[in-house]
Amino acid sequence: MTEEQIKRVEIQGKRHYQVSKGGIILGTFPSVTSVLGETSDKSGLDEWRQKVGEAEADRISKLSMNRGTVMHRLIELYKPLTGSKDEKLESIKWHLRNDREIKSFDEEYILQGFEFFMKFYTNSEQFFDRVEQVLAAEKFLWSVKGGGYAGTVDNVSLLSDRGVTVIDYKNSRKPKNEAWIQDYFIQASAYTIAFWERTGIRPKGIEIWIANEKEAIPQIFSLTESDIKFYFKQFQKRLVQYKLLH
Repeated sequence: MTEEQIKRVEIQGKRHYQVSKGGIILGTFPSVTSVLGETSDKSGLDEWRQKVGEAEADRISKLSMNRGTVMHRLIELYKPLTGSKDEKLESIKWHLRNDREIKSFDEEYILQGFEFFMKFYTNSEQFFDRVEQVLAAEKFLWSVKGGGYAGTVDNVSLLSDRGVTVIDYKNSRKPKNEAWIQDYFIQASAYTIAFWERTGIRPKGIEIWIANEKEAIPQIFSLTESDIKFYFKQFQKRLVQYKLLH
């Protein structure tokens, strides 16, 4: 069976993905992050940047992005490992020193990414131990029926206490309030629908796992199937708005 070919393209400076199969282009889709980034209310972000200054805002944003990438990579590496919890940690420490993707970052980002990973590891019973089977990790998805969009989901797993669940990992400077992270819910809902469309497997819920600088235990925000329907409708409205802008 011919595999789909994915090509990243820029359209009006925004990230899109061209999907083809057997030399036939199936579609060119905006990324979920482009859609949400272009249609979000940036007034709060602009106020924050003015308050702390452009240089400090850029430093914090770069720190969050880079340590988040390291944290994501460590979680991705941890899940397939076998052996005891301590043996898995030793393997992670080896990858920390030898993984090509991780080694591409400065030491500051590597150390903080590891620190954030350890918040999940230390509290494994609430996080990793609930995972019975990983169905997808860093999987590229796209949807035609949902309006035409694409993106990469962090993880889809069978959890012991709630079935097939889309999991999104985040890092933060401070604990999050649900009202502040509505776009996280919208983003994960878009991935949920695309995963269902691509695989025929319907996730039963979503969990957003957020490690922050202030607390030892990461936060978990959970969405039900009815929540997913609500937030996916919000995404479709934003997708229409995005396409009108472009």
